[in-house]
Amino acid sequence: MKFNPITKELRTDKGEFIKKLGCPYNMIWSQLEPNQEGVRNCHQCNHSVIDSALFDNQELLDIMQENPDTCLKVDLMQSNLTIS
Repeated sequence: MKFNPITKELRTDKGEFIKKLGCPYNMIWSQLEPNQEGVRNCHQCNHSVIDSALFDNQELLDIMQENPDTCLKVDLMQSNLTIS
């Protein structure tokens, strides 16, 4: 995955748009209610939050197409991410 910190856009390695990142509540991962491995629930917006480090490009594209309101946790140091 590629992340542009200026536009806050997350894209696949091939440049396909995944999601524009931003949380109006500035929630911290550890404050979110665990749901299943790599997925937590936000009590502020009632959306699922997915740890993008545990999914590949296609899996994230599929998740976002199925439910565009899903939020993503992205750590700039995760191994499957490059800054563009």
